[in-house]
Amino acid sequence: GMSDLSPRNDIPWHQKLACRVLRMGKTPKHIAFIMDGNRRFAKKLHAESLVGHRRGYDTLLNVLKWCHNLGVKMVTVYAFALDNFKRSKSEVDSLMELAAQKFEEMMDEEKLISEYGVRVQILGDIDRLPANLKKTVGRVMKSTRGHTQLTLNIAFGYSAEREMQQAGATIAKAVENRELKWSDVSGDLVRRCLYTKGEYEPDILIRTSGEMRLSDFLVSQSRTATWICFISPLWPELSFWHLFGVVLKYQRHTSTLSHERSRLRYLETQETIEAVEAFAKALRSNYKSKENNVATSNKIEMANRIRKFLQLTRKRREAYIDTLARV
Repeated sequence: GMSDLSPRNDIPWHQKLACRVLRMGKTPKHIAFIMDGNRRFAKKLHAESLVGHRRGYDTLLNVLKWCHNLGVKMVTVYAFALDNFKRSKSEVDSLMELAAQKFEEMMDEEKLISEYGVRVQILGDIDRLPANLKKTVGRVMKSTRGHTQLTLNIAFGYSAEREMQQAGATIAKAVENRELKWSDVSGDLVRRCLYTKGEYEPDILIRTSGEMRLSDFLVSQSRTATWICFISPLWPELSFWHLFGVVLKYQRHTSTLSHERSRLRYLETQETIEAVEAFAKALRSNYKSKENNVATSNKIEMANRIRKFLQLTRKRREAYIDTLARV
């Protein structure tokens, strides 16, 4: 079937060739998709909306193949907004059931996830999900944790606003527990506390079905230099050539985008631990005065505090996922 994703059933040679051509230019590291139009697709076929969602899943698997062939390192898809919990109970229930079934499939050794080395991460409010889905989600994340080829972020029960609230709460709690000081808080630290943990921001964000809004998806991640593209096909109708066209367009714009990005990076000059220590060394050799050494050791302490806090946060998150997987 369409969703048999072993490499034996890889993409046709002419698509492979097209991918090779694109790879000669600058290829995006991270592409995000708002998978819009499943329900409208079902309506077109006079079928129930679940049919559209099923076909939508097949499209997702194809997109993973195409991205893998393009050398993309991260794919983020908007699967279920926190807001979608307001839909009719029957639709929400059947979507949750479909999700559980598809996450189970992802753990099937023969399929794409293990063959392509895909690490699956769920971005969202996992606690809001039904118990059986929580467990499945935990197992998928745990079993793919070591994969390094491609990361698939599935935004499920996701809202950018909620993501910001949770980042704020995580930091506030760390300050309360004396793991951080308020003076440690910076834009960069907030970024690292989002669901996406400060990993690379989307180079391209694609929304299908002709809708022209972000709908509370990756708002802070795409605020600077993401090429945002609204295209008319419904998600289940998305073809390789649609994606090809978008990446081609992106390559034409990439010089202005990368200039913008480096300008912002310069403005937000991130104080990495290495930079702080190099700075400290330079200061020590230049001045032997007391207050400089105090300022320097404060900076080093701060960098170490932040590093410890981020390690702790990661460990806590992994422990949480492990308990979900065990239930």
